[in-house]
Amino acid sequence: MQENLYRKLLREYCDALLSVQDKGEDRAFRGGIYCRSCKMIHGRCPDAVFGFIVMAKISGEEKYLNAAKEAFAYGENMLCTDGGLYNDAQAAWRYTTTFHQIAVIEALRAGADILDLNTVAAFEKRARGMAEWLYKNLDEHAPANINYATTNGLAMALSGNYFKEEKYLERAKRLIAYAMSHISESGFLFGESKPHDKLSQKGCRSVDIGYNVEESVPALVKYAFEVGDEDLKEKLVEIVRAHLAFMFPDGGWDNSFGNRNNKWTYWGSRTSDGCAPMFLLLADKDPAFAEAALRNTEMLKKCSVDGFLYGGPHYFKHGEHACTHHLFEHVNSIAFAVEHIQEEYLSPKRTAIPSDAKETFRYYPEVRTYKLAKGNYLATVTDYDFDIFFSGHASGGTLTALYHREKGPMVMGSVTDYVLVEPTNMQQALDRERHRSLLPRLVAETEKGTFSSTFYLQAEMQGRASKNGYTVSVTTGLASNQNETLQGVAPKIEYTLTEEGMHISVKNAFGLKFLLPLIAGEAKALTGAIEKREEIFFLTGGFIAQEYTVLPNEKGEIDIEVV
Repeated sequence: MQENLYRKLLREYCDALLSVQDKGEDRAFRGGIYCRSCKMIHGRCPDAVFGFIVMAKISGEEKYLNAAKEAFAYGENMLCTDGGLYNDAQAAWRYTTTFHQIAVIEALRAGADILDLNTVAAFEKRARGMAEWLYKNLDEHAPANINYATTNGLAMALSGNYFKEEKYLERAKRLIAYAMSHISESGFLFGESKPHDKLSQKGCRSVDIGYNVEESVPALVKYAFEVGDEDLKEKLVEIVRAHLAFMFPDGGWDNSFGNRNNKWTYWGSRTSDGCAPMFLLLADKDPAFAEAALRNTEMLKKCSVDGFLYGGPHYFKHGEHACTHHLFEHVNSIAFAVEHIQEEYLSPKRTAIPSDAKETFRYYPEVRTYKLAKGNYLATVTDYDFDIFFSGHASGGTLTALYHREKGPMVMGSVTDYVLVEPTNMQQALDRERHRSLLPRLVAETEKGTFSSTFYLQAEMQGRASKNGYTVSVTTGLASNQNETLQGVAPKIEYTLTEEGMHISVKNAFGLKFLLPLIAGEAKALTGAIEKREEIFFLTGGFIAQEYTVLPNEKGEIDIEVV
């Protein structure tokens, strides 16, 4: 049997999970998977059952089969008498039951030849209870973001086919149709909000690339294959292509503007399964899909040490622990690839993906974001304004990403500040003095606190082709994290991307300073002065950067070259 990256990574990931799985006699802990970073057992760790089963199947090693049984058994600690599961022992949220249902039924199918009758009976008993709970409690009207309705469409289809229950299949069809009614003009699934159809003040939709590519769109694609819906498959090819435009050449994801990017990390999203299934199932439709799956899997490998998937490229270097929540969910997408996908797509002939193009200039109106590419440089500029004060993503006409084809990420912004929106799903920073946002921004320190351009919701942007590249002009302002606007301040910023690099020009910056966190490359102040340069690190995204503080000249002007 040919070894490939997916198989190698599956073993490494399963071995790492085994190394931190509780093996004591206390059933309150036995089978649970400890997390060094969060100092707890995450309640969703039984989702690892599918990965362990596939590894047991291809290796013939009993230790993986035992690990699957024990991880599943730990789920009893989260299981309520009505069939729903708590997300964590400290959390009342139970809609994540849909993910465990998917994992258990996929494990039952994959393990049909290796599971004993008692284990099958236990798996089926829980799956029946969860299916009924999901049928009664999780539909398109539930108070949850659209990723739950979408993934429950898959869970209901799996349940309906496995248990031969027509009502589950009917519900699945309804939920998937609902999700497909929430596709934006650019081909994005929207609805990562409550309600799903909510519009921002600027008319933006709730779009999160991380959740879409790692959870919701894969669920749509898996559903189409589960029920044999050929028309849906064809529609999904275009939706997958639309999202693929946001993969960087190295396999990382540009979710630098996403409305839930507090959960973003460079390879995807912290608590979802991964993007490989959506690409690999449709790989016969477009060779770029198998390539994209492999590039992202290569990025997962680059961010893994001793089998543990770290929350970004520089976590290990900075001395952070790896959260096992990343690992026991992402092992599912790797296991799915190993279990279901032909070798020709797992080890494909290498080809290009959209971000390999040397020229790109596109505006996405539903997220008010420009994507630019010129030569070796790629950039993202946004004034997306959807629920910023909950999720913390940037607005204000911010350069959220700058990438170089050889140097890699240069600017990789994420959230404006690190807030524990989901405390049990987010790590804590110990080096608090250097834990700072990676977003380039104008700031003002006042008696009322710090005001930043990234919080400003009324910015206006206009992009155009310039003499040697592309320019995005921004009229912006400064605001607090409570949406209080700093009066009398109206700076203008121009971002010009050429084959030589990124030029940032700021006017009307009197009394302000410009912070530029640079991961790679160099910044030079052509106008104004660099006051200091300091090393920082940020958990969201997971990069170490040099933070340049640039002051304007007496005319309130700043010009910076980034190369």
